[in-house]
Amino acid sequence: MERNSPIIKRQQRLMKRNFFSWYLLLSYFVLLSCGPGFASQKEMAKFMEEFAVYKQKQEEAVTKLAYAPLSEDAQKLLMQLLDEKGSLDAILSSQLYLDYLKAEVGKAYEDFPTYIVKMPTPELKSTTMLALKEILPPKATPQEIQHCVNFYFKVRKLFAKEPDIVNKNIEKLTAFQLKHFNEPLMEQYSKDELLSKIGLIMQLGMVPTVIAGLETQVYHDAWHKRLEMHGSREGLLQCAIATPGEFALTRSFFKNTDALEKWILSPLKSSETKKKTENKNGEKSQ
Repeated sequence: MERNSPIIKRQQRLMKRNFFSWYLLLSYFVLLSCGPGFASQKEMAKFMEEFAVYKQKQEEAVTKLAYAPLSEDAQKLLMQLLDEKGSLDAILSSQLYLDYLKAEVGKAYEDFPTYIVKMPTPELKSTTMLALKEILPPKATPQEIQHCVNFYFKVRKLFAKEPDIVNKNIEKLTAFQLKHFNEPLMEQYSKDELLSKIGLIMQLGMVPTVIAGLETQVYHDAWHKRLEMHGSREGLLQCAIATPGEFALTRSFFKNTDALEKWILSPLKSSETKKKTENKNGEKSQ
């Protein structure tokens, strides 16, 4: 395919808008270098076009959720929790918050640390599977889909612990994916099957990696905005109320609340990109 083809140009524009789109362009060039024996170039190009649309749709949905202002009932809960004494974990272990959490996630927990330990919960895994299945190739088996879900949570933790890995250590990210996604998946196939599965493996690996990066970035930026506007204590409580499942999942990646707070307050984007995001979302989190 010509270097100036519409597909290549589109992926280059995507890369400029979001650095996680490096995977899209990288995968396409890898496929071209492999030749038609590995997978249909036309099929891969079609998937990448569909995935670019899905990614945009997912980004809009997650951004709307992450930046949504608290409802009237949630605001009342916030005011009540602000009157509570103790650490954040202690406040989130109050019956007030636990009742709210049960209503939101559909299950009761003894306290907030117990909820953190259970992350990712079966309910969160199920929700993630449904979201990923919207774009995963139809020929993916249940085992392959489950492998994508498991890897999604591993790479979410990686992006939280090493936020600059894409910009500063892409080799480490590539090695991580090979070790935790590609190699375990390839072991399931016979030598005869493997050649015909390369294109599928690329598609399967692209989905959780890019979506995990996207969602990590969006939630981080939304929470950063809340803490900047309302201070650490109220801001963290707002995060725990607005997006309880995502907040607990991200909290589980860190040793304590102080480490989580430090991560939220540290920028993941360049100042220019961050400024554009803040201008776009305006006063949504107020």
